[in-house]
Amino acid sequence: MRVLIVDDHQLIRAALRDLLHRQYSILDCVEASSGETALSAVKQKEFDVAIVDLFIPGETAFVFLQKLCKQRPSLPVVVLSATDNQQHMQQCIDLGAKAFVNKGEAMEKVIDAIEKVIIGDVFLPSALSKKVETSISPESGELPDLNLEIVLKVLTDRQLDIIRMIAQGKSNKAIAREKELSDNTVKVHVSAILRALDLKNRTQIGLLAQKLGLINFN
Repeated sequence: MRVLIVDDHQLIRAALRDLLHRQYSILDCVEASSGETALSAVKQKEFDVAIVDLFIPGETAFVFLQKLCKQRPSLPVVVLSATDNQQHMQQCIDLGAKAFVNKGEAMEKVIDAIEKVIIGDVFLPSALSKKVETSISPESGELPDLNLEIVLKVLTDRQLDIIRMIAQGKSNKAIAREKELSDNTVKVHVSAILRALDLKNRTQIGLLAQKLGLINFN
């Protein structure tokens, strides 16, 4: 079993490594504390599974995950994160992750997730699995054919700013706090963006941000 562990906390990496060594008698475990190191590792060797922290210092939220899934689309990725935000979970799946485990759960859940993803299944918290899995579709992460010049004319500066922040993985509440707006105002803006551009989800908004040059996904 070849496993890539990506987390900036040494204690988390050590705990995962020890857990995996207890479970698998033959284990080749590679650790990375940054997105750059992890992407370099997958270029050099094949892995059976990757266990990845969602929020890594120095990486914009979700960007590293997208890079990893794009670079190695056949690699099963287990996201390990402290967030319990349903939109974050959905976005991880849309970007190509096969499992989501909350850091607040028992570490043994990681083994359950690995056993699922290596046979091609998806693993999510039980309370959310049906809701999220049933929304997965090949088109969920694709962007409609849009004329970017028209998009820039249709959207306000405030909406463009919100698009950028959504692409950074920020929730409506986080955007509202940072921009000193009400939660409802941000929600109205997001709904207006989706409706005006015929987008289906926040993942497509993130891809639009890339197309508009608001955030670098390369």
